[in-house]
Amino acid sequence: MWKVIRKMNAYDVIVIGGGSTGTSIARDCAMRGLKTILFERKDLASGATGACAGMISGGVKYALQEPDFAEMCTREVVYLSRIAKHIVFRTPILTAILTEEELKLREKFVDTYGTLTRKRQASPILILSPREARKLEPKLSPNIILAAYFDEMFIDPFRLAVLTALSAKQHGAEIRTYTEVVDILKRNGEVYGVKVRDRLTGKEEEVYGKIVVNAAGAWVPKISRMAGVSQTLRLNKGTHVVFDRRITGFGIICRALDGRSVYLFPHETGAILGTTAIDIFTDPDDAEATYDEVEYLISSMEMAVPSIREARIVRVMCGVRPLIAQWWIPEGDVTRNFKVIDHEERDGVKGLISVEGGKLVVCRAMAEKITDLVCEKLGREAACRTHLEPLPGAEGEVDLNKLSLKYNVSPHTVSRLASRQGALSQNILACAESDPSALTSVCLCESVTEAELRHAIRGEWGKTLEDLRRRTRMGMGPCQGFSCAYKAAAILAEERGMSASEAFRELKAFLTERCKGHSIVLRGSQLSEWEMTQAAYNCVGSMDDVTPLED
Repeated sequence: MWKVIRKMNAYDVIVIGGGSTGTSIARDCAMRGLKTILFERKDLASGATGACAGMISGGVKYALQEPDFAEMCTREVVYLSRIAKHIVFRTPILTAILTEEELKLREKFVDTYGTLTRKRQASPILILSPREARKLEPKLSPNIILAAYFDEMFIDPFRLAVLTALSAKQHGAEIRTYTEVVDILKRNGEVYGVKVRDRLTGKEEEVYGKIVVNAAGAWVPKISRMAGVSQTLRLNKGTHVVFDRRITGFGIICRALDGRSVYLFPHETGAILGTTAIDIFTDPDDAEATYDEVEYLISSMEMAVPSIREARIVRVMCGVRPLIAQWWIPEGDVTRNFKVIDHEERDGVKGLISVEGGKLVVCRAMAEKITDLVCEKLGREAACRTHLEPLPGAEGEVDLNKLSLKYNVSPHTVSRLASRQGALSQNILACAESDPSALTSVCLCESVTEAELRHAIRGEWGKTLEDLRRRTRMGMGPCQGFSCAYKAAAILAEERGMSASEAFRELKAFLTERCKGHSIVLRGSQLSEWEMTQAAYNCVGSMDDVTPLED
């Protein structure tokens, strides 16, 4: 069969899934000289990767339950801090202890986790009195009996996926978003490619490859079924509540009402409260956050931060974790480690590899193990270098003051650009040198310029307004696209040659998605705000019925 396929210019590796794991696999394969193509049915990081809080850590729970996995997580934090330094940031955290029972449960935390924090050069864990803790964070409840201070590293998950894909492309990989795998090509027990459909044009084609890697996250079982393989995951939904500003100066962790842990983290210009952990048995595409989940999170954090209920919520989001199928144990005891499945060995289906489980922090390690297996099967010998070579933008330092003066842009705007683009900021600003108007802010909340939006469209697979949001944070601030979406739509339409009606449909789809993430928390003053927003869309923007409440 392969004599025929090789004549058709087949790929060495076909990767399915454009999250943090899929893009990392594509990068590793391409860096080892394998001809690679990646297919993502939506946008990069549009699944679980983009629905997380971005924390990359050694994991308190894993340090106690899975020490080897915790060591791996710690090692990967060091690697990510090196190869993606401009999108990694440190957040100080206070664990608020409210009861004597909780104090006993947390006792092992200091000694066990303290060893891991030292390995990644984090601050030592400090035990604080209630007075000391409330001096650091005045919004903490006066009812706390103790607090533990430590810090964790966080990363921008959207930028991580995009920059990893860019690196893969630079090493020869082909990245195709909005391209859905609709079938696996298989003959005589061997997978030899995929059938894909372009979701924007409807065009279908067959693409051939020696190895197909299924890294579709929660959709791994669906892809495997196309190849006649039965595969089960323990799908687990996590919901987050996003606020319009930083509620606290420190990240806060506390015990939830049911004994789990919940957190409130300052994140970018806002704050994220999470997370739930609910097993689901429906199609992951149907997963939605609920009012009860939001109330559970707020009521739990309210014990540690009493004022949280007064804060303005701008969005609720949820993602589905593709956990390894461990049953008859509570969700909290299910491993967050990963498993690489060689379907030739397990199911007699040659040419298919899949991955189960995992976490954002170990995406690079997952890719390394998978690529090792791919190389073994293809008879290639090449060492992994993904932990050594920086991602685009992390190659050097950025002189913010120099760029601000040179291009006459505010230091804040340059700083926000650098937090997303790193050393690439110079290139984006230079491209707009001949047209200073391109350096004006389109999104005031997030200081996103026209030049950055055009860069995302031209060089980062930005095909929709949602794509631009993920790449630049346009529309993710307090106004949720109210003031910037119209201007961004005009830029997108010009760059992509869209008609006025096409641009208007794209704008409505974007605003509808923004409102969708807000609809389940409409109560009190937030309901009044929503009504005013709808009135503005209807009367000023000529856009009626952006988000029906029944949706």
